[in-house]
Amino acid sequence: MGYLGKRNMRALARNAARRLPIVGGLFDRREAALAERDRALAANAAVVSIGPERAAALAEQNLLRAEHNKAATPEDIFYCFRLLLGRTPNPEEWPGHSSRVGEDLENVVSSYVTSREFAERGLLNKTYRDQVELVRLPRFSVFASKDDLAIGQHVVGGSYEPGIAAILDRYVKPGMSVVDIGANISRRVNNFDQVLVIQAAAGRETGVLALNVSHSNGMTGELPSNVDAIFATRPVPCFALDAILPKDKHFNLVKIDTEGAELNALIGLSETMDRDRPVIVSEFSPGMLPGISHCSGPEYLRFLIAKGYRIGVIEQDGSENSFGDDVDGVMDAYSRSGVDHIDILATPA
Repeated sequence: MGYLGKRNMRALARNAARRLPIVGGLFDRREAALAERDRALAANAAVVSIGPERAAALAEQNLLRAEHNKAATPEDIFYCFRLLLGRTPNPEEWPGHSSRVGEDLENVVSSYVTSREFAERGLLNKTYRDQVELVRLPRFSVFASKDDLAIGQHVVGGSYEPGIAAILDRYVKPGMSVVDIGANISRRVNNFDQVLVIQAAAGRETGVLALNVSHSNGMTGELPSNVDAIFATRPVPCFALDAILPKDKHFNLVKIDTEGAELNALIGLSETMDRDRPVIVSEFSPGMLPGISHCSGPEYLRFLIAKGYRIGVIEQDGSENSFGDDVDGVMDAYSRSGVDHIDILATPA
């Protein structure tokens, strides 16, 4: 029998089988599941094909306006495969997995996070230490890994935060004292013997916080209330800096980059700010502040203004765009930047 004859026979058999209620139901469920998979794949392909700028615009218009749905959707399950398992689901397994559409989203995601396939990827054990190299920049050297997407790949590329570097060159002079809140790495390789390192978090008051590390960045938050969850965290000591900084030393500049904990740290530094009136160079990430410091971007700016500071935005070339006490102006500059954070300069009024 030729190819066309075999294909016609299979079609006749399929149609006959569909007339049986049980078999027909199986066909319908499988085809519906495959159609859901195809829609998820098409949505993913559409995001890729339209480019990052258009995708961001669509995300803002559609995804960010939607209320959070606690029930799993086909897209949720597809992206569990893509993001957690690192692959696309195959047609044979998709009907079973997509049958969980409508179930509790947290339980569905948990089943992928606790799966053997996810564990074998080793994503939770990445340290980014395998490809560490010593990068020699014009004025100092720093250890970095090109696999570290937060900082390392920029350092290996020969530049990291040139605007901040230019500001520090302009404002820090020999003999001055500086507090770097959220300092990173490579003190010893540069023979910075005049540097005192305090391996602790900076916060509103003395206590204990939970540290979470992603790439070479660290983020602190309140300890969980659940005892088992506490033992699963990395607890770190936290100090209000006013309590540990020497009172007889004048501090000229404060640089702060604490992944959303900026307000917490500066509240704990309030006495020093009032006494010494240091220049403050701060990362400004309105998206991070609410979850860690429990404040909005405008509230953080108003805290600095109430302390007698004028606000400027630091550009990539190190120039300063002054806004004074214009909170809306700073927020507009952040919105126009198109990135998750900008850097600001707070100078005593």
